[in-house]
Amino acid sequence: MDFTGVEPSAISSKYTHLKNELLACIDDMLTIQDIRGCPCEELREKVRTNTFNLVVVGQFKRGKTSLINALLGADILPVAVVPLTSIVTIMAYGEALRVKVYFNDGKDAEIKPENLPEYVTEKGNPKNVKDVSEVVIAYPSSYLKEGVRLIDTPGVGSIYQHNTDVAYQYLPKSDAVIFLLSVDQPMGKAELDFLKDVKEYSNKIFFLLNKADYLSESDLKESVDFSRGVLKEAMGADVGIFPISAKLALNGKLSASEEMLQKSLLPQFSEMLNTFLMNEKGKVLILSVADNLLRFLSHAKFELELEMKSLTTPLDELQQKIGAFEAKKQGVLLEKQDFDILLDGETKRLARDILDEDLTMFRKDLLAHEQVRLEETFARAKALPSRELKGALEEMVIDHVRQAFNTWRVMEDDRLAKAFEAICRRFVVKINDAVDTLLKFSSDLFEIPFEAVRTEALWSAKSRFYYKFKEQPGGIEIVSSSLTLALPKFIGDRIILKKMQEYLIRAIDLQLGRSGNDFEERIQKSKLDFRWEMLQRIEATIGGISAAIEKGITRRNRGGTEVEERQKLLSEAADKLEGVKNKLMHIKAGAME
Repeated sequence: MDFTGVEPSAISSKYTHLKNELLACIDDMLTIQDIRGCPCEELREKVRTNTFNLVVVGQFKRGKTSLINALLGADILPVAVVPLTSIVTIMAYGEALRVKVYFNDGKDAEIKPENLPEYVTEKGNPKNVKDVSEVVIAYPSSYLKEGVRLIDTPGVGSIYQHNTDVAYQYLPKSDAVIFLLSVDQPMGKAELDFLKDVKEYSNKIFFLLNKADYLSESDLKESVDFSRGVLKEAMGADVGIFPISAKLALNGKLSASEEMLQKSLLPQFSEMLNTFLMNEKGKVLILSVADNLLRFLSHAKFELELEMKSLTTPLDELQQKIGAFEAKKQGVLLEKQDFDILLDGETKRLARDILDEDLTMFRKDLLAHEQVRLEETFARAKALPSRELKGALEEMVIDHVRQAFNTWRVMEDDRLAKAFEAICRRFVVKINDAVDTLLKFSSDLFEIPFEAVRTEALWSAKSRFYYKFKEQPGGIEIVSSSLTLALPKFIGDRIILKKMQEYLIRAIDLQLGRSGNDFEERIQKSKLDFRWEMLQRIEATIGGISAAIEKGITRRNRGGTEVEERQKLLSEAADKLEGVKNKLMHIKAGAME
């Protein structure tokens, strides 16, 4: 369907209608007797939890937090005149306002909304001393109801390097990015460098030019044209820019002033964003779930008709067909063994060729970078007493190594997950082909129609890995205080620097070992989960065909009356499946219009 020029509410309503129709089809499937193995609850959860991560990024003081408040129409996130956000804050739908803080050690805590600044601001949580991973705020906004998650990230280019690092961490999780600029400051080098990295992780970037109310109409046009030229050079193509005023938009929503809201220019962006969400995200979800249901329907209907066939086929002929099926089954089981061997080889290659290489490169780059930082910090702090100098250098190493690993781990997590899922997609095709081949063989053997439906895999690698930096990595001793203090300061300080350089290397190597082991364990666990699920598909198909035949034979041995009753029930179930199939085809057609 073409949503150009359609009001956002109409787009949302259409998407909601299609989702509800899908859920109704799943409910219908659950009422049909004599079918087994439907992934109905899994598909329902896929529809219910479908999320779209819309990440807001940009240089500090561009107004990212104000924009999110404006989109939601509520003063939820704190705004200040200094670089503020130091933690990623996620806005998701909830029936009531609730704030939950997640920590890097895996713990979480619900806090009062008024206490939010104590965790997400640089003033309340300097350098993230509270070890917060992210904050999730549930809020009953219609903007979030269809699975959109608005994500506020720290501004890049501020005096706080760790804020820039945190902003980078969330890029791998973005489905789309709002890159916020403002009319009062031209794009700087830090902003353009950041944009290059954003391009690597997001296929869709929306450019917004905030504080449009600061300029006259002619000056605003000039500002838009200038920014478009800079972005064209950076992106290598023309880009669209939406001038807005987050301040006017929020005030307009809070005061219910339609005039102020229109003057903010935000509605034009909201309409375009809703169109994108339906066309790019909603349609993909609807087609994916519908196709997975259709594939199951095709298999279920075949099993019903196979049982009906076994009720009427002469026993001698049926036994011959069963013998042929058993021979074909053995070939499929051999394919299953081959699948197991190939999957094991692919996951070992993933750990060897990607993870090991990434660990080596990360160590080389991090060590070179941090050694320079260490020497610079030493030069700035060498006037301090030796004891304080040692403490300052140690704190710097721990802080920088922790943050570097936090940032790298998130990006490596995304890289490995994508690589592993690429492997999985290839093997899903192999497994589905093996299953369809067996069903097609049985279809020809028993003279029953069968329609193969191609689908994408529902399976995906899910992260259950978190990272915790020990305050004293490996209990490394830097240098004894008595030795350092007994020497002349300039000599003792050089010893402290040398020992701290050794400490830096050991700290990095220790964290590399931990991270590498954690990732290898995750890859292995993911492989076993995937292997079990995929092999179950083959077993379930073989078992379904065998069970359908055995049911028919068992009932026909009990007499004619039971055969007639069973035929009636199977026919009714097949008709219901056909009805659900027709509804699903209608839903697919609606999504594709």
